[in-house]
Amino acid sequence: MKTIIFTLVAVAAFTLNLKAQEVLAETQSLKASPEAVINADTIKHSADMDTSIVRMGKKDVKVIEHEGKTVFQWGNDKHKKDKSGKFDGHWEGIEFGFNAFAKPDYSMYVAKDFMSLNQGKSIEFNFNFYELNIGLYKNYVGLVSGMGLNFNNYRFENAYILKNVDNFTKAWPLDPNGLEKTKLAVSYLTVPILFEFQIPVNQNEGRLFVNAGLVGGVKIGSHTKVKHGGTKDKDHSGFNLNPFKYEATARIGYKDVSLFGSYSLNSLFQSWKGPDLTSFTIGISFLD
Repeated sequence: MKTIIFTLVAVAAFTLNLKAQEVLAETQSLKASPEAVINADTIKHSADMDTSIVRMGKKDVKVIEHEGKTVFQWGNDKHKKDKSGKFDGHWEGIEFGFNAFAKPDYSMYVAKDFMSLNQGKSIEFNFNFYELNIGLYKNYVGLVSGMGLNFNNYRFENAYILKNVDNFTKAWPLDPNGLEKTKLAVSYLTVPILFEFQIPVNQNEGRLFVNAGLVGGVKIGSHTKVKHGGTKDKDHSGFNLNPFKYEATARIGYKDVSLFGSYSLNSLFQSWKGPDLTSFTIGISFLD
């Protein structure tokens, strides 16, 4: 029974990885220590002879026989993060969050709260495409940097849109009848500097991590959008938005999933050219 299971799993491994490697026929040839990294697709028996491991590229499949029962365990590749001895932080990946404003100041305007948000539709999406890690202590503590793209949608609750008039951002009223959407969209190129601390848990099967620091961004695009009566209107004016943003950020998670929060350290608009709005975001990260 055990021999049949090993054979079927080995065939599946070769099919999934599209490799022409041969299975080592004799288990005596597998004399690497338990800490060694096996690069080829192989089958090996553990020391207790009740567990066999099939290596499929960067994954391990364990076949465990105990008290007449056979159990399969599909495991992630631990060799990259745990066996290399290198610090591997958390930045690269994608993030989804909800935007809001803290302590909005509309004192320069007659219309108050014209940028009041529809929270459920004011979404932030981050695509963090590059990560740089600097280990400080073993592979548990380090600095994380990199680059990313940050896309923000501020969906307005009230029937207003922004207009740039005489180098000042004004609140322009809209006809609420038939109004389907009015929003501001802003995108940034971002660079973080984060301090991260990791705690191995569950016999090093995964790590709890916490990181915090600063993220700087340079504005690469902005526009307003109005959808009214089936027609769409976009305005790509600058709206006197700040060309740079600086925010404090923090993440806490397990393995590659975390919750994150960010809080802007400067106003969304330039001083005296628009409302004084401090944005913040709360969301979830799926990091590599």
